[in-house]
This record gives sequence, C-alpha cells and structure tokens, in this order.
Amino acid sequence: MKETILVLSIVLVMAMLVGSAALADEETVFSGNLRLGYVNMKDTDEKELEDSFSLHYVELRAAKQLGDMGVFINHRIGDDGKNYLYEGWASYKAPAPIGTFKLGLVPQPFGIFANGLYFPKGIPYDKGWMWRYYYGARYDGTFKASEVLGVNVAAAYFDRGFASNQRDTISGRLGADATVPDLLDVKVGGSIQMATLKGIAPEEGATVPEDETRLGIAGDVSITPMMLPIPITLMGEFINYSLGEDDTQKGNIMMGQADITPVQKMGMLDKAILSLHYGMDSPTEGDSTTTMIAQLRLIMCKQFSIFAQVFGDKVGDEDMSNQGLRVWFMYVF
Repeated sequence: MKETILVLSIVLVMAMLVGSAALADEETVFSGNLRLGYVNMKDTDEKELEDSFSLHYVELRAAKQLGDMGVFINHRIGDDGKNYLYEGWASYKAPAPIGTFKLGLVPQPFGIFANGLYFPKGIPYDKGWMWRYYYGARYDGTFKASEVLGVNVAAAYFDRGFASNQRDTISGRLGADATVPDLLDVKVGGSIQMATLKGIAPEEGATVPEDETRLGIAGDVSITPMMLPIPITLMGEFINYSLGEDDTQKGNIMMGQADITPVQKMGMLDKAILSLHYGMDSPTEGDSTTTMIAQLRLIMCKQFSIFAQVFGDKVGDEDMSNQGLRVWFMYVF
C-alpha cells in the first residue's frame, strides 16, 4: 500500500510538472518542511524514549491551480521508514456562492480541526475527533450573512475512518463567524459524525457480532478579544460520543485551550505563542482521563519554528502518568 501511494504521488507530481511546461502562465507551487524532534519521557522502561533526538518528518508539498480546478499533495517521509501520503486531493471551485468540492485524502470536518499544538495534540485528536484525514469527498461553502457575520458549511463522506472497522463515515459542521468591531471575534460551530462499525470476529469460527453505530455530536467556540494589550484566543469544545452499545463506549469529551502571544516582532523573533491546553474524557462507565499540555512556540524569520511542550495524563485517581518533555524544530522551505 505504501509503495502504491508513493508511486501515485510521484506520478501526480510529474503530471503537474508536465502541466507547468504546457501552461507556463499557470504556476505550480512547491514547498515543504523539515522536522526534528527531541523527546524525554518520564517513568518509562523504553530506553529510546528516555532521551532521544531524531528526524520526525520531511514534508514535500505541491499545489497546482488551473482555473477552477486544483490539485494539492502533501507527502511525508519520516523516521522508522515512514513514507506515505499525508493529505492530497483534486478540487473544483464552483461558481459563487456554491463553494468548493474536494476528492481524495481530505480533512475531516468535525469540531475545531486544528488547535495549533504539535504533538501531543490532546484528547480529541487521540480519540479520532480532530485533525484527521481520510479518503473520500468533501464540500466547503462560505456565505456572508452581513458585514459582521459569516456562515460556513462543511460536509464529507469517507469510505473508512479512524477505527479499523469503521465504514461509511458521514461528517459535517455548521459554523458562524461574527465580528464586533474593535471588541472581539467569535467563532461557533456544531458538528455531527456518524459511521458504521462493522462486527469483526475475534477468531476463526467465532460468531461475528452485529454492526454498531459510531456517533459523535460536538459544539465548539473560539473567542478573540481585541481590546487586550496582547493577543489572546480562548477556545473550547464539548463532544458527546457513542462508539457502541456498552456504557464504557459512551461518554463526553471536554477541551479548553488558551493561546497567548506576549511577544510580536522582536528582532529575529516574529512571535512567541504560549498555549495552555486541558482535556478530559469521561466515559459513562469507567475512569476519566485528564490531559494537560503546555506549549511554547517560537517563530523566527518566518521560516523556523520551535515547539517546546511539557505534558502529562491522569487516569482516575492514579498519579500523573505519560509525562514528558518534547521539543520540535521545524524549518519551512
């Protein structure tokens, strides 16, 4: 599968290059980034996680726009022999105000898609509700209701999803962006995702369990006050989920995050962004899991970023676990 994806990616890039030669007035945009990472985990028997520095990923991107048709790919080459297409699609921009259609490995339209954290990203990501790409089709539309209010719609269908037995996934989000001049920006949204979880027999000859439904409903909000001396953005999300009939597979996820930018344009430092993240997964039956993440991102010369994180999990009444320090270095080219 990896070899097939690599070959397809190479063919796609070559096709884009040929198209560039034939249509000199249409530009093919190539870009990418190099990512290195330092990891230091506490309370682990895995020696390689105690204190390690390594390549994380090299991302190679190509984008081509020919009128209303476009192509975009993002291929990753990483540590431990990782080599795969991370995201990529063909797109069509329909006449206004219809919107844009994408076909390929497209982003999942559910809740707050990106929260600016490198890794870990928090419980919504770990549980498959955020920052995921799947093979399918997606629609995006933006409609201006007034000078200060915009409405955005996103919907997608995926053949498969986050879980290995997940099929026929339908995901969508309806959002509204409002601006109160010189006061604040507010973004709110509601999302739903449904899928069929196919019954898989645990061993040969066993009875295959009945199919179940995966369902998630979410509400999210992002607020940016404009009257403060330094930029601050507050975001929150609530997800009610059902991954099966058992109470252990049902519950709620809550996420809150504050992004504070105390430094803007100081010498070679373009920005310093401090993110404080809190998340909790509370199943109907069983222990809750709490995740806390603090990240400092330094952006220098517009191309070089350093992400420094400290993080930890707490399950039920147990002591803090999965603690560690990660530092990521990313150069954009």
